[in-house]
Amino acid sequence: MPNVTPITLSIAHINDTHSHFEPTPISLAVKDLEDRIYANVGGFARISSVVKSFKQEAENDTDGFLFLHAGDCFQGTLYYSLFKGEANATLLNMLNLDAMALGNHELDLGNAAVSKFLDQITFPFLAGNWDVSRELPNKEFPVKGKAPLLPYDSELKIASVLTKEFGGKKVAIFSVALDKMADIAMPDPDTPFVNSKETIINTVKYIHEEIGTPHIILLSHLGYDQDLKMAEEVEGLSVIVGGHSHVLQGDFSNLGLGDMGPYGRQINNTLVVQAGCHSLALGKLKVSLDDKGRVISHNGGNFLMLGRSLAMDASWDQSLPDEVFQAAKAYLLEQPNVIHCRGDDAIKEVITERYRPAVEKLKSDVVAKLPARLRHIRVPDEKGGSEIAPLVCDAMIYSSRTRGHAVDFAIHNAGGVRISLEQGKLTAAEVAGRLLPFAIDLMLYKPTGLQVMQALEGAINNATNNSVEGTGDGSFPYTSSMRYTYESNKPKGSRITQLEYQTLEGTWHAIELDKHYIAVSSAYTSQGKEGYDSLKNMSECPSSIYVTLADSFIEFARSKEVLLAPEQSLQNYFSLS
Repeated sequence: MPNVTPITLSIAHINDTHSHFEPTPISLAVKDLEDRIYANVGGFARISSVVKSFKQEAENDTDGFLFLHAGDCFQGTLYYSLFKGEANATLLNMLNLDAMALGNHELDLGNAAVSKFLDQITFPFLAGNWDVSRELPNKEFPVKGKAPLLPYDSELKIASVLTKEFGGKKVAIFSVALDKMADIAMPDPDTPFVNSKETIINTVKYIHEEIGTPHIILLSHLGYDQDLKMAEEVEGLSVIVGGHSHVLQGDFSNLGLGDMGPYGRQINNTLVVQAGCHSLALGKLKVSLDDKGRVISHNGGNFLMLGRSLAMDASWDQSLPDEVFQAAKAYLLEQPNVIHCRGDDAIKEVITERYRPAVEKLKSDVVAKLPARLRHIRVPDEKGGSEIAPLVCDAMIYSSRTRGHAVDFAIHNAGGVRISLEQGKLTAAEVAGRLLPFAIDLMLYKPTGLQVMQALEGAINNATNNSVEGTGDGSFPYTSSMRYTYESNKPKGSRITQLEYQTLEGTWHAIELDKHYIAVSSAYTSQGKEGYDSLKNMSECPSSIYVTLADSFIEFARSKEVLLAPEQSLQNYFSLS
């Protein structure tokens, strides 16, 4: 390696922004005030303003400046439901990122959405363990060969590397994402993900030997625990800028938001940072590296970005009394982890003129009324199961049958439902933006009874870590026109002890293991994700009915006018004894 001198960098970083372009109402605690108050926090316009200011500061006391995004810009709000990746591309371009990592949610709709995104962005898009080298030719929306994409180099077995140079000093940046991407997202089968740790080790070695710099930044979408593990086990990484797990490093207990530990976790010679989620905070890091790429010193933090308005509630219907407003404002101005700023006018103009009108239209569209709160929980507890997920399944059947499809039953994973619903009016905005924000299609498929039984057991085993190391409780299955009994203390493979489906006439019949049925689920579940593995082996591929989860639920809710909790008699029996 040629002679290398130390370097000091300023790094602005965000992650998991999930289409939160506008400020989000957040409940904050204020010292000496009895009630919490609401502030509109973050958003792209404020991020842009703070980054520009930070960059100007960096010109005076550091060698170089970088602005990095650690992945997951897709999904999350009505802006994605309505405009998919186009709004993200437009507004991320306006932020002038130096690089962004691929996250799992970018692949919720398969490679096509990423392909279109790559056609629109003007910044490097790093996906260092995504092997696209064998992508099939003649695809309508390929990713291979797109200029912004820096994927896995299958010949060298390394991540493609982005090199930035500051006054003759080189900094190497590369990215990795989750190895098991196919388990939680929908990358095309011809573009697999390879082992992240091996990719990191090989890439660090290549950077040292071929690029000639020890100053290495890993832009990671592995999750915080895995980032810490990589810092522990892999030598040669200077900084890991992470995402995926939404960790807001820093002590925010002064605002009633908890303490996730100090900003910047140093393990051995590697510093790990992460900046929460939803465009609420910006990470501002100043780090000095020695001639071996090791961290000498670092300072900075995550900062919430606030404007001037405060209120008593998230809807801004109740303004604060002037005395309370002044006390809250004075307190917030004193907090070291809060930045008060005006948003970038150019970004605000694009949001206001190009995108917000369609969003506001949905916010005024009432689709049903809820006479009582509907509770959502993933795995049933002593109060019972989700009151919403079964209704989502009812909606799937409704949308399928109204289009002429003779569906027998519906299955949906609990993680696909994101919130409980409060009593009152339910709007299209609430459904598409918060309840069912994942813009994925409903799919018809034809499993055998045995495959259904295996899928249900596999999903519950996965959700409850029963004799398997699960990927999370979001896999727990809810159904419509089907009921089952799961007994956790039975041997693996025999835990579904009752399995029935309901005919159009309302009678219940045992599901025959060797018979084929017509089922409807989301594209995610029907692909055999997270314990539903038996659905990967069907004789026919699932087919879309070209209706999204949110649109299906909106159709169903309009048909009902009033949404009630499902009857307990129709619920499944779930025993963890």
